Amino acid sequence: MSEKSRGVTIMINLNEYQTIFNHDITYERCRRVLDQIEVALKPIVQQFMDSFNDPSLYLQTYGVTLTTTYHDALNPNYAEQRKESNIGRKYFIRIMKKVGDSEVNALTLEFNGMEKQILLSVETNFYPIWEAVRLNRINGFVNKLNADVDVLVSSQSKVSTIRELVQRQELEDFIKSCIKPRKRPWMYFAKRFPLEGEWSNEKLFDELKEAWDYLEPVRNYLEEEEGISVQAAHILTLLQTEDAKQGITLFQRSYQLQYGSLEKVKAGVCRQQFSLKDQEQLIVKGYVVYYQFHEKQSPYQVLAIQLDGHNHIYTNVRYLLGTEKKAWWIRKLFATQSLNNAEVLETGMNLLKQHGLQIKESEYLAGTYDNASETFTEEADIVKKRLITAALLFAHASEKLHLPTVDDMELIKDEGDEQSGELEEEEYTASFQLTSILELIANSSFTFAKEIIRDLHLNLTSLDDKHFVILSGISGTGKTQLARLYANAVYGLEYEADNPYMSVIPVRPDWTDSSSLFGYYSSFENRYVIPEFLRMVQKAHQEREKPHFVVFDEMNLARVEYYLSDYLSGVESRKEILLHNRVDLIDIPKTVTIPPNLYVIGTVNVDETTHSISDKVLDRAFLMTLSEVDFDTFWNKSAEGVRFKLQMEFDFLKQVHDILKPYYLHFGYRSMNEMLQKLSHNKDLEANIQMDDTEALEKVIIEKVLPKVRGDDSISEMLAKLHPVFEAKFGSNSAAVGIVERMKKEIARYGAAQFWR
Repeated sequence: MSEKSRGVTIMINLNEYQTIFNHDITYERCRRVLDQIEVALKPIVQQFMDSFNDPSLYLQTYGVTLTTTYHDALNPNYAEQRKESNIGRKYFIRIMKKVGDSEVNALTLEFNGMEKQILLSVETNFYPIWEAVRLNRINGFVNKLNADVDVLVSSQSKVSTIRELVQRQELEDFIKSCIKPRKRPWMYFAKRFPLEGEWSNEKLFDELKEAWDYLEPVRNYLEEEEGISVQAAHILTLLQTEDAKQGITLFQRSYQLQYGSLEKVKAGVCRQQFSLKDQEQLIVKGYVVYYQFHEKQSPYQVLAIQLDGHNHIYTNVRYLLGTEKKAWWIRKLFATQSLNNAEVLETGMNLLKQHGLQIKESEYLAGTYDNASETFTEEADIVKKRLITAALLFAHASEKLHLPTVDDMELIKDEGDEQSGELEEEEYTASFQLTSILELIANSSFTFAKEIIRDLHLNLTSLDDKHFVILSGISGTGKTQLARLYANAVYGLEYEADNPYMSVIPVRPDWTDSSSLFGYYSSFENRYVIPEFLRMVQKAHQEREKPHFVVFDEMNLARVEYYLSDYLSGVESRKEILLHNRVDLIDIPKTVTIPPNLYVIGTVNVDETTHSISDKVLDRAFLMTLSEVDFDTFWNKSAEGVRFKLQMEFDFLKQVHDILKPYYLHFGYRSMNEMLQKLSHNKDLEANIQMDDTEALEKVIIEKVLPKVRGDDSISEMLAKLHPVFEAKFGSNSAAVGIVERMKKEIARYGAAQFWR
């Protein structure tokens, strides 16, 4: 029985609470909050919650974090980093309400020693309030709130202590101002009290009850909104089928439609790769993207079909919710820059009709959703195939993708062909917030340590007007992928997305001067030739508010100081770079400067085919070396089926890698990935024609690992270590052992050896 039910009044000394929160020693502060504050407050809130007799309500407390911090602060390994922690300078208890498989905050009691106040609030993330603004519902529930209720926002996270007051009449404009720059503050609808004096347990109970009543409008809205989100998310779940293969016919030609596994991209977003194949030939790959919310465009549930970085379908699934069956008609618009959009729409809709999809004007039917049974009337994989079919045909109509037709089989283009124009008018917003960049890269299929991303970020952004980083290391460690990942993450894009503000420029060995970058006047063509680098410089000048990324791939295939000299001089001096002296060229300026929103990343490999980089270049760049590879993380991110089939092979390849590593002859992610892919494909062959597992493993080592082994007598010890490992695995008469023995003899006779004879 509680103290209140026995009629005993207990006084809560708020001044003493403030003293506890002010305690300097972290572990002592956390312990006292647990022993004195949680013990006093939790039973009162528990009793208040129990009075509703609602099984969907449950408590969350700060106690778990306090307990963990207390033990960490006593641990020598963590004591130093916990020393300056603010954990324990407040205490809160949340009453949460289950809504389907999700939850909303029903009421929070917080005693905050840093702000020196008590808060009784309903908390929420940004997205439900964004949706209320979008539907013009924000004033409907905000105006019903008690006049004492403040609207507070935190610019960091729900545990941030930096909260600012937003006036009610300014709330809608504030929400709209957050959307474009991707600010997503945590929000509080709160009544505040000073953390001083004394409260009785009866007063606390009564304040909880009053807060419950006057915060009811916002709580009801959040519960309703979360219920809609749960229903819409269920529709997305129905479409997340993972059929191994599905037939699809386009232009009377049969293909295989193949789905990959569902993968999380970032909070609120997951996707599933699909591939269109003709036998084993990949025609195009894309993604079905499932948004619980879209960081830049919408607070609601969306399904998108992406091909080559473009959203060819982008549709709100909440449209299907209701009380009965709802036909899923999706409206299509085109916004290309180089085509007649009305004609493209007409072509696209006619293609859909020819392929058996129902259309009406600019809409097409994907399926029918039955709200009573919460299923599609068709099989979900049929609906999904219709959506992908529509996306492929729209891409074909807008010339983003050329599918082979009956009359013209030459229209297939390589997957990497550049396409002109934009399918959708999309606004790209950049953000150098490192937390978001780290999250997006961590959830990609690539393996890069947080420390590497942070170092690249600092190297690129620490100087206001000079952004030049060189990535060095062995081949295959993902230098180019890292540059692309980072540039796309700045714009909130996945790795595969088409980023108009990033360009990868392969360096050619014949680059001997700056014309390779800044162009030249061609008397033969009677025009000024504009290379890709100059195009990006001009674009950066036109959109100064957006960062533009240029990646020089394998930049030391030519002498860097030759072709990059004008850029280096322009960056350092901020002076104009002369392009030409002609008076008849109107469209091309005579000079150009390097804008401060141009970010240059170069990748270099160091071998006998490349040039060394001069001090002049090194003095003007940050040099990062990426020779470390984390195969354990790489392996854990691999598909479960691959790990099941190839555990033995991976372990052996990793063992070989570890032997080579001290001699800088090890291999990177690319080589490991390609070897595993070949081994996997071998196991998929019919049993009577596939290679034996050991034979296949030896083949990939001879083909991908040993060709790069070379050196003088310094590698004798390495060869001596490889010999027994290969002999035990492949046998004493194996080809791999023979290669190692030959190289050992060559070192003994000539003092050096290499794989090639």
